[in-house]
Amino acid sequence: MSKTVIRFTKEGFERLKEELAEIVVKRPQVLARMVAAREQGDLSENAGYHASRDELAKIDRRIRELKYLIRTGQVVSGQSDGQVSVGSIVKVTNGDAEFVYKIVGQLEADPVAGKLSEVSPIGSALIGRKIGDEVVIDIPNGKIVYKVLAVS
Repeated sequence: MSKTVIRFTKEGFERLKEELAEIVVKRPQVLARMVAAREQGDLSENAGYHASRDELAKIDRRIRELKYLIRTGQVVSGQSDGQVSVGSIVKVTNGDAEFVYKIVGQLEADPVAGKLSEVSPIGSALIGRKIGDEVVIDIPNGKIVYKVLAVS
């Protein structure tokens, strides 16, 4: 069984570490609220206790997830040989308009911000391409043809 590699850009990996630091600071505050609510008596009708307990469970789950991603994630950066890879910023044209995309790991994807996952239809089709290459991409609305104008 092969291990799935979770790739991150350096910026995405740093955001994971920042989120972990923030959430670790938040945890004791939520725990204190839960303890204070528990001391108010009957737990079966104590909404503050149940809300704090649920929030603490979410925080603990996210801490475990972040620690796992930080421990096992692979930080990659764009290749310097002009080929599109995770971390690359790619300028393409479809003949009518130009688009700039940053190819990122799948957990960092934000298409609205121009960050395309390496496993998305467009991102995966661009991986390994060089300036001047044309690529036909199957998207949900049909096919598009992009020509790579720049890779950095």
